[in-house]
Amino acid sequence: MHRGGVVTDREELRLPPGYRLDRSDPDVWALCRQAGWVVAHFSARGVTREAIEQVAWKDHADVGEEEYP
Repeated sequence: MHRGGVVTDREELRLPPGYRLDRSDPDVWALCRQAGWVVAHFSARGVTREAIEQVAWKDHADVGEEEYP
């Protein structure tokens, strides 16, 4: 669900392959990539889907640069 621009528990995100949003903490969500690396933390209250997706795709692009200098 999308309510007023804020991400809710059931909303599906469009994340890069291997990325996931850990919602185990009710207050702070963690954006993780493969192997459990934490990319960013978000307040569970007030974060938008667009903000999470933007950070994920930016990190995904930057990771390629790190792996292949």
